[in-house]
Amino acid sequence: MPNILAYCVLLGWPVLSILFYKRFNTIKATFFTIVGGYLLLPVKVEVDLPLIPAFDKSSIPVLSAMIGCFLIKKLSIKLLPTQMWQRIFVLILIISPLLTVLTNSNPVFNGRSWISGLTLHDSTSAILDQYIRVLPFIIVSQIIKSDTDFILVCKLFVISGLVYSLPILFEVRMSPQLHTWIYGFFPHSFSQQVRFDGFRPVVFLGHGLLVAIYMMVTFALSCLLWKRNIRVSPSFPPIFTMLFLLFILLISKSVAAFLFGLTVFFAVIFLSSKLNKSLTLLILFFVMFYPALCIFDLFPHTEIIDYVLTIDADRAQSLDFRFYHESRLLEHAREQVLFGWGGWGRNRLAGSVTDGRWIIEFGMYGIAGFVALFGLFGSTIIKALQKSSLSRIKAQSDTLLISALTLSLILVDQIVNSSLGIWVWFFTGALLGRASNMQNFSIKVKK
Repeated sequence: MPNILAYCVLLGWPVLSILFYKRFNTIKATFFTIVGGYLLLPVKVEVDLPLIPAFDKSSIPVLSAMIGCFLIKKLSIKLLPTQMWQRIFVLILIISPLLTVLTNSNPVFNGRSWISGLTLHDSTSAILDQYIRVLPFIIVSQIIKSDTDFILVCKLFVISGLVYSLPILFEVRMSPQLHTWIYGFFPHSFSQQVRFDGFRPVVFLGHGLLVAIYMMVTFALSCLLWKRNIRVSPSFPPIFTMLFLLFILLISKSVAAFLFGLTVFFAVIFLSSKLNKSLTLLILFFVMFYPALCIFDLFPHTEIIDYVLTIDADRAQSLDFRFYHESRLLEHAREQVLFGWGGWGRNRLAGSVTDGRWIIEFGMYGIAGFVALFGLFGSTIIKALQKSSLSRIKAQSDTLLISALTLSLILVDQIVNSSLGIWVWFFTGALLGRASNMQNFSIKVKK
């Protein structure tokens, strides 16, 4: 059970965010409030009030950032994205729960018990929850404009990775204990954090896989800064920072996250801009069409498991476990394919395990929810790739390309994991803001 400190830290975060907005510029204050809250606040501790989503480590930092931007910095932040496609996807995302409720008024049997039908009260709470989820994206896309702004975001992510490496190193050596010591309980299965004759670090994120994917992004952005020869500290050359974060990523003990990091590293070193763009689009199209491949039984699940088995039996067993439950949940989701089953466990079956974000979204909100969510990320990636081709400054073009590739790899992780924390929305909003403010250049030919 959470101790009193867990609730004090959670409820005290808005007060601390006010100090951030009074002391720092808008970008830094918003980063400290949203990403800092994600990294430091307790997991599975919430204040649950009727009719509205629970106040927890995902909602409190976001709402605190909104208050800081509106009331302290006096910014005129629009409540929806200013770009057309992103506005459309956000509207679908927040409206789809209402359509889900209207098509799920009857109870459903999950194989063990009956779950009651949904009511309009459920739609109100779900709509608010969906909007709060994308609010970091909406806010940050409007405060990040120039290359200087975006590089500051990259530096803040890299610095946060360096700071977070200290508790990571501690937990790799001493086992994941910090959440228990400080907040009074361990938020997940301890046995899942035992890997390769040691421990995955968990710190305050709830699972070692979430730590690994975050460190993957900090490493990827350190590669970007290295390519542009930008230091996060006068004392450390960019290559030292990059190699140190690669080491931290390695000891985080997630094979997928490590391979993602190496993908960015080799893309930065060896791939041309054209090949980098093609790789990013290939990854994006794979993620977007993965549900269709599964529905029509075109994805080679068995062949992939057999191949992984030749490398590591434990990883193959884990992958087989995920694919098995994914197939069960997909069969269930196809019964409500347009708008899904909604929440309260209606999207699940008795004994099922929902690991991948895509199957969670597909099961809860159907095709509409999946297209809106992944379309929001996908349209941001495509816009970044388009604007990278228009820049006459190679360094700025490379920044968009590497960032878009990094975001596409985060999306790949959503096939087998659910790692779309509020920091991902922050990063995506920053990428959209930078891409949207990239100048369009045209060449004039004299007649």
